Amino acid sequence: MGGGAVEPLSLRGEIPEWADALSGSGYGYGYGYGYGSGSGDGDGDGDGDGDGYGYGDGKYWRAAIPLFAEKLPVDQKARLIELQTEGALIAYWRSDKQGRPSNGGSCPPVTPGVVHIERGPIREDCGRGQLHATLMPPRWSGERVWLVAMIGDVRGDYEKVWGLKREIIGECV
Repeated sequence: MGGGAVEPLSLRGEIPEWADALSGSGYGYGYGYGYGSGSGDGDGDGDGDGDGYGYGDGKYWRAAIPLFAEKLPVDQKARLIELQTEGALIAYWRSDKQGRPSNGGSCPPVTPGVVHIERGPIREDCGRGQLHATLMPPRWSGERVWLVAMIGDVRGDYEKVWGLKREIIGECV
């Protein structure tokens, strides 16, 4: 491609069935009301109500991966492309300000190129002994967002994916 055009990056060679569900959308609505009163040495009463509305479409964060990738340094971008070519699932991971896990687990602060490996075997659930990532980073806490490669057998859905090998590619800025 000439003229400075950027070649789009795919999520991986073949999108798993569970990740393909991201092309759908979701809708949610909730409403609640409560009232209470009481007496004793003092009197009191109160009431409250609330409602909520939410809509989500999983395509957004999957489509954002190439946009974040374009901002990576050349060496990190090259590694991302290499990992995609090898079939890794490219996803997101959230850390605290220092680069440590924000949603459970423990490890030293991460930097691009760090590889985490768990012994396994991989489980059907996402419990301890599994490495995690997401295709929906706002669902998780953390001050920093990283692009990561989930390598090998990966399970889950767009909210949470897990496997036994995760490589930190670079920080989303």
